[in-house]
Amino acid sequence: MKLVVFGASSPTGKLLVEKALASGHEVTAFVRDAAKLGMTHEKLKVFAGDALNPAQVDEAVKGNDAVLSALGPKGKPMVMAAESTKNIVTAMQKHGVKRLAVVSVAGIAVPQDKRGFNLISVLIKFFLKDVFVDRENQLAVLESSKVDWVAARVPRLTDDAATGSVKAFFGNPSPSQKITRADPADFMLKQLTENQWLGQAPIISN
Repeated sequence: MKLVVFGASSPTGKLLVEKALASGHEVTAFVRDAAKLGMTHEKLKVFAGDALNPAQVDEAVKGNDAVLSALGPKGKPMVMAAESTKNIVTAMQKHGVKRLAVVSVAGIAVPQDKRGFNLISVLIKFFLKDVFVDRENQLAVLESSKVDWVAARVPRLTDDAATGSVKAFFGNPSPSQKITRADPADFMLKQLTENQWLGQAPIISN
């Protein structure tokens, strides 16, 4: 399968690229700075660009079979998640690319959670308002699209070794929930061929 990975130079993005290559996929790594990726492979192509640039995103998506995005809140301005996803979805729909898996955050809620009042979500929304709204807008973009998408909402990320054990669910996040960076990478790659979570945004944790 030919894949394009956005945010490929981020810690989670690098793991996505490594695991995709190890699984035999051809990978286009979309990065702002090619030097930050720090890897080479016969099946790896590096595309230096800005995910907020529709033309560059279109060029990167064209000719691929599926898309993975690890773009996060470190991007500026604080519309990175929503605007980049809008560009990605537009390019996918133009070129007939159907499957998309993105990393999101557990702090935002979806209707399936049935959360009611949740102190953690309230605090996140208060202290990280722009990031919170950006992630909500990203989900809205996905929900209004015509692609087959999955958004993996992650709690606190750690740099521990992969556990190989990922629980996907809806509900309230808790301070104790965490997941190694390697495990979301495995989960997202599985979403390229599995259908259980299509059109949904489960929380995933170890």
